[in-house]
Amino acid sequence: MTLAILAALFAATSLLVLLRKGPAGVRAGLGVSAGLLRQVAPLIAMGMLFAGMVRVVLPSELITRWMGADSGFSGVLIGAALGAVMPGGPAIVMPLTGSVFSSGAGVGAVAAFLTAWSVIPLTRTIMYEVPFMGGAFAASRLAVNAPFPIIVGLLAPPVYAALT
Repeated sequence: MTLAILAALFAATSLLVLLRKGPAGVRAGLGVSAGLLRQVAPLIAMGMLFAGMVRVVLPSELITRWMGADSGFSGVLIGAALGAVMPGGPAIVMPLTGSVFSSGAGVGAVAAFLTAWSVIPLTRTIMYEVPFMGGAFAASRLAVNAPFPIIVGLLAPPVYAALT
């Protein structure tokens, strides 16, 4: 489904470029796309390789016990804590998250992990936010955002169940 949507968006955008810029515009767009692919493909490949190795190293029983659907509130807390300290961009985090999810992590723990990685990223906060915006700003933003991974982790499972 996602691939079909992306293909339709590509076709529509290509048609728009063809109509506005002609064949030269389409060639230019394909050239830019190829450059982006050369830049991003190694990151995505490494993310996939990392996720595969994590899946082999961490037994599904361990993931299910600590972060599975039956792990309850503690699984949500573990997911949120790991997400907050997880370094890396989407090319690493998304394949890793998918691997852990397919190995038995519950919807709540995974939702808390992704939300914490997005809204309370301690690594990025320390490296970028504090130096550029100051400690008071970073602390206030973290304090306001801290409950969201837990809330999302608790609310996501019933919503997911209703959608599946």
